[in-house]
Amino acid sequence: MNQAIDLLHSPGPVEEGNPADDFRAFRRALGQFATGVTVIATSAGDEVVGMAANSFSTVSLDPPLVLWSIRKESKSLPSFLNNGHFSINVLGEDQMEVSGLFGRPQPNQFGQAKWDAGRHGDPLLEGAIAHFECVTESVVDGGDHHILIGRVERFARFDGAPLLFAQGQYGVPVAHPDAIPASASTTVNDGQESEESLFLSLVKAADQHMSTLFQEHRQELGVTVATGRILNRLSQGPCAADTLELETFLGESAVEDALTELVQKGQVAQLPGGEWDLTDEGREVRGALRRSAEQFTVEQLRGIPAQDLATAERVLGTLLGRGGIA
Repeated sequence: MNQAIDLLHSPGPVEEGNPADDFRAFRRALGQFATGVTVIATSAGDEVVGMAANSFSTVSLDPPLVLWSIRKESKSLPSFLNNGHFSINVLGEDQMEVSGLFGRPQPNQFGQAKWDAGRHGDPLLEGAIAHFECVTESVVDGGDHHILIGRVERFARFDGAPLLFAQGQYGVPVAHPDAIPASASTTVNDGQESEESLFLSLVKAADQHMSTLFQEHRQELGVTVATGRILNRLSQGPCAADTLELETFLGESAVEDALTELVQKGQVAQLPGGEWDLTDEGREVRGALRRSAEQFTVEQLRGIPAQDLATAERVLGTLLGRGGIA
């Protein structure tokens, strides 16, 4: 009964309607479903093509079938339709740059990544946490996409955690607090490996927790995670949309939607050369966001000794490859 009452009083939808009336809003609703990230590739002779995709899904264990979808407008479509085989590389949590590399067509993509050729010559990326080598079983028409069903001939699984994608941005898997036994958060094991795993899990969880807490402050300014990242990046100077995608770790569609929203609010504008820049209104909002973030940080860190904060900064700086913070 209490659950039913809670549902009746839950907040209404942020967006709703007919998908045909607003495809961007429909895409944002679809983005509420979290997925993994893959790079799917095929080859024929010296030609090798690949693309990042999160439409990968299992179909059947017997026979072993998987599927993914590709836009009918994609320049890579003929290669995938004609070659009759492809590889699926499931990316690990440390492969955001790899996802960005294959997120949009660009020259010499596979020259910038380490890989081995599979049984059909299709790339198997180094660092991926799973490989699937497939032959095309069938192609199904799916509106503005083709759905490719592949029969898996060979697979490989590696240790590692997956790279996730949801709400237009990348994520990493963190155990839900309610799923962690109480003893796990209070007991320190003797094994060094367990201590390292616990520390990294705490770093990921703390980042996610702080971002969630700060969401209320963003909402007061009418800023989302995506628009906030765009505003912060553009405060450093104008840049193109593809640069925004790479440097904000947002997907192409998320950057597109965020820019559309910011244009409607008069906070960004496109320059004659195609780059994007902040307007005066955008600079004011970004400044307010910065001040809110500074105040939020002070509040969250209140009561922690300065020596402990300095130590934490040095540790995190070292992990980020900066050699610590002086």
